[in-house]
Amino acid sequence: MTFNGKSRSFLLRELIRRDFIKKYKRTTFGILWSALSPLFLLLIMDLVFGTFFGRNMSHYTIYLFSGLLLYNYFASSTKGALSVLYSNASIYTKVPVPKIYFILSHSTAQFINFLVSLAVYFVFVALDGISFKLSFFALIYPTLCLYLINLGISIFLSTVYIFFRDINYLWPLLCRVIMYASAIFYDVSILPNIMRRLLKCNPLYMCIDYFRQVVIHNSVPTLSYNLMLCAMTVFCLLVGGCTYRICRDKIPLYV
Repeated sequence: MTFNGKSRSFLLRELIRRDFIKKYKRTTFGILWSALSPLFLLLIMDLVFGTFFGRNMSHYTIYLFSGLLLYNYFASSTKGALSVLYSNASIYTKVPVPKIYFILSHSTAQFINFLVSLAVYFVFVALDGISFKLSFFALIYPTLCLYLINLGISIFLSTVYIFFRDINYLWPLLCRVIMYASAIFYDVSILPNIMRRLLKCNPLYMCIDYFRQVVIHNSVPTLSYNLMLCAMTVFCLLVGGCTYRICRDKIPLYV
């Protein structure tokens, strides 16, 4: 069986549809959970951390929501990708389906969930007294970057999982470290200069900070900031792509 461009496009759409529907199968609220889950977490963290970090910070709820929204998308997308190649082995070992399509469909389905949560985010932005500005369209850039960052990391993790199953336990721990290194609930101004510089080595933090600068401070990051985020995005894609390219022929032998 061979796949031409049209059939490959159809296959990818069907895989995305399958992954999206599977997540909410037999649930009462369905896709609404993409909005309800971050709202519950926002409420709890706002009550807990707002007292300590939000007293002297304007729009702390949006500050917190920006971090939670992007971190949850990052964590759910990458954690869910760990076993994608392994769990779909029964398909691509029998049918010559491009294996990377399964990772791409998972990442895209997670991105759709993120867009639902993003709509709720903008509702909270309006409720917090922040008016819509043309600069908000600049958020398309970090959103696209984060999608590609997640895709690159997902390709890397799903490939490595085939050969090194311990990554299934190691990555959630690393995600917890990344969460604390992304300034989700605390103000970065409380950190020394060296720590603030180190934060910019974290592409997730840069995406979060991008959202905060545009939405809260009505300021679009500088060209150098955008280029740095672009370089990190390309790096994540290259690492994931090269890892997959090196290992793809060996994958069927280990699943």
